[in-house]
Amino acid sequence: MAQFVRSCSPKAVRPLECLHAGFIAPAAQTGAIIIASADVIDSPHRPPSVFLSYASEDRPAARSIRDVLAAFGIEVWYDENELDGGDAWDQKIRRQIRECDYFMPIVSATTEARSEGYFRREWRLAVERTLDMADDHTFLLPVAIDGTTEAGARVPERFVAVQWLKAPGGQSTPALEALCRRIASGNKTVARAASSAPDLSNRPRGKRAAPLSFPDFPREEPGQRIRFWFQAAGWPFRCAWIAFTRLPRLIRIVAYSWLFIAVLSRGWHSPHPHSADLSPTKLKKLEAIANAYPGSSNPADIARLRQQVASEFSDDAEEETQDAPLLAIPFRAPAGDPAAAKLVNSTFAQLYGRIAISHQGKVALSREPPLAGLDPGAALLRGKVSHSTYVLWGAIDSQALTVEIATVSDGSVLWSKSYPVSGADPLTIAAEAESKLAFLDK
Repeated sequence: MAQFVRSCSPKAVRPLECLHAGFIAPAAQTGAIIIASADVIDSPHRPPSVFLSYASEDRPAARSIRDVLAAFGIEVWYDENELDGGDAWDQKIRRQIRECDYFMPIVSATTEARSEGYFRREWRLAVERTLDMADDHTFLLPVAIDGTTEAGARVPERFVAVQWLKAPGGQSTPALEALCRRIASGNKTVARAASSAPDLSNRPRGKRAAPLSFPDFPREEPGQRIRFWFQAAGWPFRCAWIAFTRLPRLIRIVAYSWLFIAVLSRGWHSPHPHSADLSPTKLKKLEAIANAYPGSSNPADIARLRQQVASEFSDDAEEETQDAPLLAIPFRAPAGDPAAAKLVNSTFAQLYGRIAISHQGKVALSREPPLAGLDPGAALLRGKVSHSTYVLWGAIDSQALTVEIATVSDGSVLWSKSYPVSGADPLTIAAEAESKLAFLDK
């Protein structure tokens, strides 16, 4: 049958008194010095109790810590049986965790390496108990018996929220002895000693908090590949943030100010850099020019369109630059279809006008008639002849108006869209196509 050890202070109880109090010592069965019955009725003035939780491989260190605690008159509860005791044993441990004054988990390389173990159940039960406790109440007292640190440790989050005690090999240290004295005396300052959050009310003015430490690179656990990759992806950002917080305060203030200004400027920045130039008055004039545009079959009409746009919306009416980045080729409409011709002519005139207004000096109007159809090769050839970087053209084919923008050097299509002729709105098509040319201003 499994047993649960309750270590009595040698100063508090002699072996015979332990026997009368309900304690027995079946060392042959468990190797424990003193065994506590679960039904022992505690004294009203019983010493403070500490539940010691550890992995079985760390039992020698746990015994050393037990001896240090017991030497200060502290009652220690811990499991010294290597076998699973069944449901009754589990219930006894749960009861002890519910009733102990402090819970001391022993953290080590062993606990880090083990993904499973009964000690992890004990840790979880202790964390669940803290949910009903006040934030300033001390209950968890983690102890590291080797070089294991809080950063990246495989422990519950609540363990990381309190300061860890270092006791290499479980041996007595001044810090461990100081903690034992506070526990034994019932001093409530244990809460401040164990808490990782500083007491800002008593902290001297001007004293800076200790800088955050860089986290260890995450380790992949069996069956946790996706979680590992997420942690690995976030690790550089965490390190970068910690490095940023270590910069001088003045530099951080400048960085925050720059970011604030950048966000504001981004919010004020229009997605179409020159859309403010397209006032309702200019749009109305442009619409009138487009409605009067007879088409592109006559080169003279093309030249007149350019002159009208330049005289109405530009500071001067000089000849446009023929080496402009964008070449606009007049759109083509099928012969014998007046409605389609009106849609094509109005759309092209408005689109060319919008580009000339929003991106002054960035567009050249092809003086040749429209292409025979949607022929990318012919369009790219015209772009090369005019030394343009991009070319824009369009045509009606199969009851749809298709508008395309491509790169002259490699023929890659930057944007293309087809609009059904039925119900098409020249103003809407022109506005959408012009919005795709923001790269002209970069």
